[in-house]
Amino acid sequence: MMDFDISIFKQPKSDLLKKVLLCFLSVVFVGVGIALNSCLGFGTDPISVFSDGVHNFFNISLGNAFNVTNCTIFLVVLFFGRRYINIGTLIHAMFLGTFVNIGANIYLLLGIGESFFLKIITATIACLLLFFGTALLISVNIGLDVWTGLAMLLRDKTHKEYKFFRVAIDIFSFTAGYLMGGTVGVITLLAACFGGPIIQRFVGTIEKSILAKIGLK
Repeated sequence: MMDFDISIFKQPKSDLLKKVLLCFLSVVFVGVGIALNSCLGFGTDPISVFSDGVHNFFNISLGNAFNVTNCTIFLVVLFFGRRYINIGTLIHAMFLGTFVNIGANIYLLLGIGESFFLKIITATIACLLLFFGTALLISVNIGLDVWTGLAMLLRDKTHKEYKFFRVAIDIFSFTAGYLMGGTVGVITLLAACFGGPIIQRFVGTIEKSILAKIGLK
């Protein structure tokens, strides 16, 4: 069993604190973005379809479904591949569900109703929050999300390429979530096709504009 990666603690404490705060903010963005997409009924990103399926199948809140899913995967990675567990992973696993529930309440307060125009605007904002939040989590580099950690763990155990397990996990989460009643729609397709390139563009922007301006590499 591999030990924890403690290299991030070797950086200045002020830098680490900034990264922790940005990581927490990234989870806020991702959670609210996921919740808004789910409430709109246009579908969620492929990974989130799984938790949406757990939410519908077991009749629990969407946020609690994310908590159950993330904490379960967290424990698997913690036991078998703890080198991929770090501060960011813990923040993501513990707080994502909370902000998904908050995002669902925000949707109710917006009073969008059946207005298709407002739904399109909200869906656009939701996707931007999701993609930007994911890019921010990647950029601060203090821990992987639990699904990525699982893919890295499987890569190590089987000695196959990471991309194989990334695709396999996306297909599994999408299929299992759909079979459990997860919502699949246009957002699911758009996230699958364009999420990666948009996130990559956001990462570059964040590193050059946000991180550079606050003194982080």
